[in-house]
Amino acid sequence: MAVFKNFWNFIQDKMLGTGEAIIRSEDLPELVDREKLTELMTYEFALCTGINIIANALSACEIRTFVRNKEVHGDEYYLWNYSPHYNYNANEFLQKIVWNLIYRNECLVIETRGGLVVADSYEHEVYALYQDVFRNVVVNSDSQSGVVHPYTFPQSFKMDQVLFYRLNSRNVKSIMDYLMEGYRELLDTAVDKFQKSAGERGVLTIDGNAAAVQNYGQKSDGTPRTFNDVFTEMMNDRFKSYFNAKNAVMPMWKGFDYQVKTSEASKRTTSEVKDITDMTTEITTKVANALQIPPQLMLGTAAEVKQLTRNLITFGIRPIADVIETENNRKRNGKEVLKGTYQMIDLTGIEYTDIFEAAQGAYNLLGSGASIDEIRILTGRPEIGSEWSRKHLISKNFSDLESMEDSNKIGNGGTDPPATQAPVPGGDAPHSDNSEPEEKGGKEEENAEEN
Repeated sequence: MAVFKNFWNFIQDKMLGTGEAIIRSEDLPELVDREKLTELMTYEFALCTGINIIANALSACEIRTFVRNKEVHGDEYYLWNYSPHYNYNANEFLQKIVWNLIYRNECLVIETRGGLVVADSYEHEVYALYQDVFRNVVVNSDSQSGVVHPYTFPQSFKMDQVLFYRLNSRNVKSIMDYLMEGYRELLDTAVDKFQKSAGERGVLTIDGNAAAVQNYGQKSDGTPRTFNDVFTEMMNDRFKSYFNAKNAVMPMWKGFDYQVKTSEASKRTTSEVKDITDMTTEITTKVANALQIPPQLMLGTAAEVKQLTRNLITFGIRPIADVIETENNRKRNGKEVLKGTYQMIDLTGIEYTDIFEAAQGAYNLLGSGASIDEIRILTGRPEIGSEWSRKHLISKNFSDLESMEDSNKIGNGGTDPPATQAPVPGGDAPHSDNSEPEEKGGKEEENAEEN
């Protein structure tokens, strides 16, 4: 296990930039215990799955840029949403930032003539009263394709010349390494139990006279082979190859008889498999909790996907987005942020929106003052871009407080016209106490009598 830890420390040193080593491929079998290396497969798979979930979700977000509180699509918008560097696109760039943040708890970005590049290794000098300094910054040393040509900057960089993202005070990966150490031992026990229950067992019978009468040939140096030489070779090499092979035949010397214990080998139970499955689930859950990801999403057992996605955005993605957004505004916009010049990572693009489910909400937004183009953007549709689609509409059901107060004053001040009394069927016409209508009615009656 110590040899394996040394190899893992070599990997960590290479990733963290704290050391340098040269290792040849032919040295790996001697340095790495493949059985121990297999232990980490479940842990590394869960870790990579969690990082990919966060990185893919964040790379789907739009980084919106504003100048004087007005959204603009200029050079800064193109830099962060399409091409931060001429060798890779914005999605690759953000994914690399997320991987560095989780693995190393920090990420250093340098601006060059070609755009923005993520540093693979560097020396960080920390000061209390002065700016931190970054020296020996190396980029392009971990490319996954092509012939790699790393570059080391000859100059040093001060803190105000770089974008330096820090996730939190404690390394998430260090916490997970500490937690997983105990689970690796438990996983060892479970795998060993499974191998013993499913492995082949047999009995090797050796004739008592085999050592005396058998001629076992000669060694490579010409000396005769003894019984002990043959027995050691058979137990350590031949049987191991025989058991590991899917189909195999092993010749036996005279006086050796091997019989398979079929009753033991045929026993199969599901408890051993369940032990490994439970341990895998436990490891995945621990990694998910460390990354602030709902475990159901990583295990593939999610039922309420919408609610789990919201939890993922709130606890797993938004903190990382806030780190990137705050550092970008602090370094690239400065105090202009106070005047409305800033950038914002829009997380609404992570969750898929069904336009039929969102129809009622879109209708309410439209009546509350949102334009058609704004609603189309929120639902993942392109803008129409016409004059009528950019108009802001509002329903008559909404009014400001001052207008409501004025209406109440008019109603309570007695200035409304008096209500008229409805005529009674079969009765006299409605009248009031005024004398003029009575005089008019009397003249009409006199004219009727004269006629």
